[in-house]
Amino acid sequence: MVRVISSVSMSSSTRNKAILLVAAIFGILSAGLVFAFLNSQNTTTTADTVLGDALREGQGSQVVVVATENIAPGETIEPSMLTTATFPPNVLVDGVVLDASAIVGKVATAPIFAGEQVLVAKVTTYEGQNTLAYKVPAGLRALSVMIPHEAWANAGLARPGDHVDVFGVTVFIELDPLTGQERPNVIAGIIAEDVEVLAVSQTAIEIISNTDARGDLESGTGSGEELGGTGGTGEGTEVGEGSHTAGEHTGTTAASSRVGNPDDKVETFEEALSVTIAVTPEQAAKILIIDAMQDDVAQFRVVTRQVGDTERVTGTSIWSLDDVFEPTN
Repeated sequence: MVRVISSVSMSSSTRNKAILLVAAIFGILSAGLVFAFLNSQNTTTTADTVLGDALREGQGSQVVVVATENIAPGETIEPSMLTTATFPPNVLVDGVVLDASAIVGKVATAPIFAGEQVLVAKVTTYEGQNTLAYKVPAGLRALSVMIPHEAWANAGLARPGDHVDVFGVTVFIELDPLTGQERPNVIAGIIAEDVEVLAVSQTAIEIISNTDARGDLESGTGSGEELGGTGGTGEGTEVGEGSHTAGEHTGTTAASSRVGNPDDKVETFEEALSVTIAVTPEQAAKILIIDAMQDDVAQFRVVTRQVGDTERVTGTSIWSLDDVFEPTN
């Protein structure tokens, strides 16, 4: 009996050693496979990095200024917000800043995002551009009109930076030539289309006018050369200024003036007493004529457009009382 027990015990010990040996071999193989995989990944990453560096530093590549963080309109630019990076010619943006020191201390006129090439047209010297005169688009005039009822300006929901149409309506009493009886002659029409709201009461649009890009100001020539720009900026419509040619707008102002948390409560102006809009002198004269009349004779309405909508009304732009009951498609 003693002999049998000894044999069984030796057999079990040998089997355990074999299992441990197999496990050790598989462990070594697994470690080797993991090492090989990681090594191949590092090799691929290194190759990609070398290739990327070669492309960026190839012929025609240029070192330009990029943002290290998001910069909001009106924010003063500090050295920590900027760095440099090398880009190949096919991804270089016209008007990019080449010298970071040239824009330190200036302010952003439009949103600049982290990693973005900083453009000359998106920065400017701050000269107190928070006054209304700096916010009026070129060729237009800032016209303020009283709002006797909140419904005249979309129940106080029209905001600085919005683009609106202005409608006028007149009610005159005339004699019917056939009956000799009095009848109302009601006419409504569009006075101005796609005009920008510059202010509601004393709340003005939140933009910073780019004085560096205006050649007629002493602050800069508009060429962008003083910032080391690559060209193509400082001319035409200024970034972040919305409509700067009569009757046109890109929606940029509306976007830039609304940078913030989408959960923030929207400011309303239901108690506003006035609205200031950017119009041509001719449009201003027409609105003033309506505004000068008694409310029971003539009124105007400020009608807000959808953001980015620049489409003009084609065809009829004046309607009478007879048109109200005409069938429409």
